[in-house]
Amino acid sequence: MSAEGTTFVEAFKAAVRPEPRRTHRMERQGALPAVVLCGDRAAGGDPDPAAVAIRELAAYVCPDVAHRGARHALIEPDHLVAGPDRTLCDEVIHQLERAELDGVGRLRLPEVALLKSLLDWNHDAGQGGGREAAIRLRDYAYERLCDRHKGLMALRWLAGGQQPDLSAGRGLRDFLFILFPVPLFYFLPRWLWTLRCDRRLLRQAKRFPWWAFARGRDAHPEAGRFFDTAVAWRRRLDAAEGHEKAETMERALWAALLSDLRHANRPGRLRPYRRRRRTRCVVLLSPPAEGRQEVHDRFLRAYEDACGVIPYASVVLVAGMTGVGEGAKSLADVAARWRPQRTPERQLARLSESLPPSGTPVPPLPVPYFRPVARPGGELAIELTALAAALAVTAWLVMTGVPSRGDDTTPCLGGDEPPGTSAPKVPASPASPEEYEQARDLITEENHRVDKEAPPGHVRTVFYLGANRGNTRFGSGLPELRGILMGQREANRSAQGDSNNGIWLRVEVRDAGVRFKNAADVARRIVTQAAENPDVIGVVGFAESRTESRDAISELTAAKIPVIITSSTANAMLPSRNDEFVHRISPVNSRETDVEAAFVQHGAIIGDDSGDCHTARAAVVVRDSNDLYSNELGEQFREKFERLTGARAYSVLYDQNAAGSAPPPAGVTTDDITRVARTVCGRLGEEDRTLLYWAGRAEDFSSFLRAFGERTTCTGHHLTVLGGNELTNAALAGEFPGDNRLRLYHTVHALPVGDARRTGPANRFSDAYAATWKNDLWRNDGHAAQGRDAIILMADAASTVSTGGQTVTSGLVQNTLYNGGDTVNRVGASGALRYVQGVADPQNKPVIILRHFDKGNPVPVLVCGAFTLDARDDFTRWGPDRQYECPTDQ
Repeated sequence: MSAEGTTFVEAFKAAVRPEPRRTHRMERQGALPAVVLCGDRAAGGDPDPAAVAIRELAAYVCPDVAHRGARHALIEPDHLVAGPDRTLCDEVIHQLERAELDGVGRLRLPEVALLKSLLDWNHDAGQGGGREAAIRLRDYAYERLCDRHKGLMALRWLAGGQQPDLSAGRGLRDFLFILFPVPLFYFLPRWLWTLRCDRRLLRQAKRFPWWAFARGRDAHPEAGRFFDTAVAWRRRLDAAEGHEKAETMERALWAALLSDLRHANRPGRLRPYRRRRRTRCVVLLSPPAEGRQEVHDRFLRAYEDACGVIPYASVVLVAGMTGVGEGAKSLADVAARWRPQRTPERQLARLSESLPPSGTPVPPLPVPYFRPVARPGGELAIELTALAAALAVTAWLVMTGVPSRGDDTTPCLGGDEPPGTSAPKVPASPASPEEYEQARDLITEENHRVDKEAPPGHVRTVFYLGANRGNTRFGSGLPELRGILMGQREANRSAQGDSNNGIWLRVEVRDAGVRFKNAADVARRIVTQAAENPDVIGVVGFAESRTESRDAISELTAAKIPVIITSSTANAMLPSRNDEFVHRISPVNSRETDVEAAFVQHGAIIGDDSGDCHTARAAVVVRDSNDLYSNELGEQFREKFERLTGARAYSVLYDQNAAGSAPPPAGVTTDDITRVARTVCGRLGEEDRTLLYWAGRAEDFSSFLRAFGERTTCTGHHLTVLGGNELTNAALAGEFPGDNRLRLYHTVHALPVGDARRTGPANRFSDAYAATWKNDLWRNDGHAAQGRDAIILMADAASTVSTGGQTVTSGLVQNTLYNGGDTVNRVGASGALRYVQGVADPQNKPVIILRHFDKGNPVPVLVCGAFTLDARDDFTRWGPDRQYECPTDQ
């Protein structure tokens, strides 16, 4: 008996039925490479050795008890034909679906069924194109779904059958039928299914990458409608040549099949059928007949390309080849390399000797076969009964009181579970260009109303200078722009009620580009316009502390134009000259780091598996020396942390232009986010009670979390992170999901909606925001409130000048803002705005630290600062028993 053949058959059995724990980790392991068996050409009438080997492997699949339950597809040479509308993958899908195996359930392939609906649809039928064609395709695909889904079939029957015709009947019965059953049982399920397709296949393309792969694009989230992209793909497919069309279809079908098998074999807790699926699907491809080699090669290439996008070891593919290919290895060498790989490479195995016949004893595998205790239905009933009993016992313990475990542990600030109240819905596609355009359009509409309704001489212009980061969760541009609109409307309503002295505001929006790269040029154009138009009284904006935004402020103050900074916090944003023309809404970095250092000094925030929490004994500070905000915030926190705790803080300079840069004392400099993650992991290994202080940008933090979880040895380690206000917008929008091993605290400049400490103006603003923009999580973000407060502050200064009987000019507005005091002080949506003469920053502006949860509302764990104009109401202490003092402005 061939020793190499026996080794290969044993490896084949192990690939078909791996160890259970390996089955659960297929996704992380990768895909199995395709194995191509080749041998010397048969002489005379002898059968091809590769064809014989494929038939022998087919005999090992089902008859062998060790592989019972394995679905397999055997493609014989006469099946190696592919017309313009059929591929070899079609035959594989057909054989896998047709297999009837006891105890493992029916194989459902929803992604394949959806793709086949797209391929079978006749887009030439009927008239119209564009959106109309997408609607017809959606209707056709939904009807096909209803034909195979019993639940949707029943709903369709309740709605009156296929594709209800709303123009058919005119009687009372037809009217009542269309009024209730059709929308509820047909249109609503179809609409929900369409939304699900949009969300899964476009916006969650990282989880369901097969459609992006089929379209020939990178798997990344995107906006739009799925059926619009499907119509465009079908038209490109129909316009392709025969070979290109067949290759595109083969790739798409393989991708959809691998995606379905990935979910079909995923273990489930209450899924008895899934627990019985301990085998991979087997695809055996006989050597091609003469003239069919191209079809054979295309099939293998499509499988390998799809595995590169969906690396999931759910298929064992063995093919035969006539003749010996270049680079062929022995059967033993191929068997040794037959393991899941991230980028599987095809393995050529030379059949120097024939495989052992199926009746020949092969050493048994050390994996016991799964033997259930009951049939699937009975097992499910047992599990449901046990679950109901566990829930009943839990409810009883909650009602009667859970025994206390004593006071031997210190709970973590903010707890480990989100609050019971439901959180607003996370935006599905945050900060999209359409949403920016919508906010700009509403500001333009308000400007038209000002031009139409405001009395002559009572209109002044304010420029808003902002920047967005595109279609991401990181930027603060969209909530701030919405706050600017809300503030403009509020200011104009006040002016409308004071016909003698009220000043109406027009807001001109200017985009400084991504990361304020064009801020200085935009500022120079504003200076030119202000020189030509005396009605310009100031500029608001500047959400980010960058060198470019500081240069823009210098251009404006040089021209003596008042500037109100919304949420930029760096102390260094003040220009070198005419800094009395700059006024701020948010607390600056020096105040924020004072509060954060006190929080770290006293707060129990470093947790472990026992539930006990401690204060930090060490810190790692990640900052970017080329970023004004990041460098200043990180350096100030490091100095205050070391002064208050007496411990050293390890510095990590993450600079993408770090080539040749010198590392800081007690630190490193790198341009690789993976090295940042590994450095943090190393510091955690040296001291368990180590805090990570993230002074960098939010997009870099998201990359860090991925690298920390995938490329370090600290995957199971608890990580406590404290970050600045830069993380707020992304954190509230669900960008940083995680379990209880990630404990994230970040500062924010407004209390969350629903907090009892919120003032009347803050609640009125959040209610108006929800009425205009719906109840999304950005209501909890201080950027919108600070945008509103900046406009209101400018409007108050202008109204004060007008009330004094003077013509409102930028110079008089500046004098009013500079003098501060009761003329401009007010209770804002983001807290109290209390200014003293000659100081740009509001006194004791609130600083809030939130405990972040990826599911549920954020929890404030520290609140310091002034929310009213009465200093006696200031929050001067924090902590579980208010035992710690809040830093205050001197």
